[in-house]
Amino acid sequence: PGGGDICADLDVAGAPVMVEECACAAFAGTMSTMNTDVCSDGTTTISAMPNGDAIIPAGYAQVYVLTQGEGLVIVNAGAEPSFEVEGGGLYTIHSLVFDPNTLDLGIVELGVTTGVDVFGLIIPGGGEICADLDVAGAPITIQNPSAGTLISDEWLACYDGTGAAYLSASIGNDPIVPAGYEVLYVLTNGWDLTILNVNTTPQFDVEQTGVYRIHTLVYDPATLDLGIVEIGSTTGFDVNGLLVQGGGDICASLDVSGALFLVAPQWLCDLVNSLYHNATAADVPALEKILTSGSDVSAEQLQEIMDQPAFDISVFPNPTLGDAQISVNAGGDIQLFVQVFDMSGRMVHEGDVINSTKGISQWDIDLNSLEAGVYNLILRNGNYSKTQRIVKQ
Repeated sequence: PGGGDICADLDVAGAPVMVEECACAAFAGTMSTMNTDVCSDGTTTISAMPNGDAIIPAGYAQVYVLTQGEGLVIVNAGAEPSFEVEGGGLYTIHSLVFDPNTLDLGIVELGVTTGVDVFGLIIPGGGEICADLDVAGAPITIQNPSAGTLISDEWLACYDGTGAAYLSASIGNDPIVPAGYEVLYVLTNGWDLTILNVNTTPQFDVEQTGVYRIHTLVYDPATLDLGIVEIGSTTGFDVNGLLVQGGGDICASLDVSGALFLVAPQWLCDLVNSLYHNATAADVPALEKILTSGSDVSAEQLQEIMDQPAFDISVFPNPTLGDAQISVNAGGDIQLFVQVFDMSGRMVHEGDVINSTKGISQWDIDLNSLEAGVYNLILRNGNYSKTQRIVKQ
């Protein structure tokens, strides 16, 4: 066919194949996460794992981008797929493979620029820059329920033995209630926080004298079954121990301190109102001592108890890795006994004695032996006490 002597044939036209240099080989790969739902009571760290399928051409770099919400608003970026975040909501960790010479990340304005904006600049998103962004990423939902705080409307309630004493509280710090969560108010009695009742409003009637608290509970009915509560037996500490904040597994929030009340017989109310006009809820421990002593307490005994120097406390740093400093602001010379309780009510540290003078004094406390978690630090002077919640990391 070609004019030569050899008997053969060649398909000269053949099947043409065009070989071109690949326009863009960058591939961001994919991400996975062990925990798609995270419970947080403040600041938490979320992480994802690269699946090992990214393609990073020579001269290219890989960074990880954190976006927030369905709109993928960029809030952070870093060399590792791990980020510290505050608050709740939907977060997504993405992989980005790019050439720093063609994609200037200085265009990203945190809190404004979105992942969709960046995707639109690169070839997979219809742009001209060779790079790749894993738009789907690894989504993580953070639930951050917070019970907030309550304030007693009238901390001293007088009860004459007929009818009922009315207790009510108002919101101090607003609770945070994620979607699907509910709010209940819990009435407890005594220092062991025995649960007596629940209500949808922070209002209760009681028919016995004593110390009471109203607590806020923010919870997901799908994960916390309140059927476990046995009225008159289960305590607030029992419930708190089930929650993440108390070392448990359930994502919910209980205001353990709550709003404090003293329901007192009329004779004690009359004595307080006539002798000690400036009494506050901080005086409830001292007044309870009088209540349990009986009606024969004298005005002199009341005055002696109420004259105990008042004091305020703070702890720094909080959270602490183990070594912390207690700061006491006392109204006079006072001896304080230090105790630390875990959130189940078990005492885990005691023995320290602080001899404080009037004004501000500071002491070191060693908490290195405690496991990571939330604890109540209590300073006592007789029946008068102050509590400070501390977090051991």
